[in-house]
Amino acid sequence: MATRRGVKKKDFEKLDDATISRVIELLEQSQPITKKVACEMLNISYNTARLAKIIQEYKDKVAYTERRFKENRGKPFNDFEKKDLIVGYLSGESIASLARANFRTTHAVKTFLEQHNLPLRSSDATYHHPDLMPDEMVADSFEVGELVWSSRYNSVAEIRRPSKDGVYSIWVFGKHNQFAYQPVYELGKLDILKTLSLRDDEFVKTEKPNFAYRID
Repeated sequence: MATRRGVKKKDFEKLDDATISRVIELLEQSQPITKKVACEMLNISYNTARLAKIIQEYKDKVAYTERRFKENRGKPFNDFEKKDLIVGYLSGESIASLARANFRTTHAVKTFLEQHNLPLRSSDATYHHPDLMPDEMVADSFEVGELVWSSRYNSVAEIRRPSKDGVYSIWVFGKHNQFAYQPVYELGKLDILKTLSLRDDEFVKTEKPNFAYRID
């Protein structure tokens, strides 16, 4: 097994990007702080060699990130990135975190989601007041086994039983991991999942016990 490289962090140490960046700024100003003070700010033991390693690793990461963003600017998403963005977003990750992970701008990620008719989450959406879905997601019916979008749960779900009076029995994935009933107008088509051959188990993002056996 390969040995993991990089600075090892202890729980009490302040080695987050914001703190390291601030320390570098203060060390490189015209009247710099001492290395002892820099170590205190990072809450690490006074060790100039380790301090230098922490700073260099951070600078290397910043340079690498900038290079990757520049390389990806204007490039179309490949299939791997598409799957990562769709699974991540439909599983609850924010546009900002997905953009950082894929070295893309938030605008590029948001545009990609809109182009594939995926619902954009708002901060004020609730179970009783869910976000509206794009018109392209709306459907009159769904098939048993089909993966759909549950607007009330803000999650991917699977149709478990045929509609009864316009209400479907569904299994909600993600953090919910539960059985539910929803009317057809609160469910949306996710055709992009078929296009990219995405499976239901890719949306299981919880350790909550699976009680699916209760309805099978």
